[in-house]
Amino acid sequence: MKSRVARLPEYLCFGEFSSVNSTMSFICCDAEGSHDIVAILENRLTKKIREHFMNRYTNRERAAVKSVVVDLNAQYIKFIKELFPNARIIIDRFHIVQLVGRALDNARISLMKKMNDCHCREYKILKAHWRLFHKDSADLEAARSVYLRGVNEYMAQQNALDLIVKNHPQFEKVYDAYQDVFNALKKKNRERLIDVLENYRRSGQNMDTAISTLKKNMTAVLNSVEYDFSNGTVEG
Repeated sequence: MKSRVARLPEYLCFGEFSSVNSTMSFICCDAEGSHDIVAILENRLTKKIREHFMNRYTNRERAAVKSVVVDLNAQYIKFIKELFPNARIIIDRFHIVQLVGRALDNARISLMKKMNDCHCREYKILKAHWRLFHKDSADLEAARSVYLRGVNEYMAQQNALDLIVKNHPQFEKVYDAYQDVFNALKKKNRERLIDVLENYRRSGQNMDTAISTLKKNMTAVLNSVEYDFSNGTVEG
């Protein structure tokens, strides 16, 4: 456990990592410059983290922190404002994409389970080419046919994807939501991200919960497209 850095950085990253006996430990780094480690704690419990910062840094030092990048761990979001009253909370972009990506995969697997024929083209595309659904739709090959392993056919990537989304409207809603969030983040388009989250139509699947989570943390989510900071340092 680090005792104290000489000067508390203005921009911080919060994260966790698997340490001894698979225990999840806490790590905090400088979000810019040298990316120095600020703290490593043996666990990620709220009490432990609060005590570390409150016992080692004055109110004035903590008030000078301008931003903290976090994942979607709700406990961090709850106490950051207490520790760092003037800090903007920024949700890491990777974790936002990961959240909606998992919801997309859940919908894809659910759709596969509903299919009676595991040898049909649609099932094979869903199983063998799941990466197509995570790919930026603008980067899909629309004209050139390629050999799709697992499907054992030559087909344009766009055509393969269309076979699924055009024939399954509920899955299409989930896919469109994923693409909308992904592209709003990629282009750092704040207005687009607001529009996507506010006008999302429920699909009765896990994407509903994912979008609800993002809306609940709207300010911190929007900060992710306004600032360049990320949790890449602690994830690394």
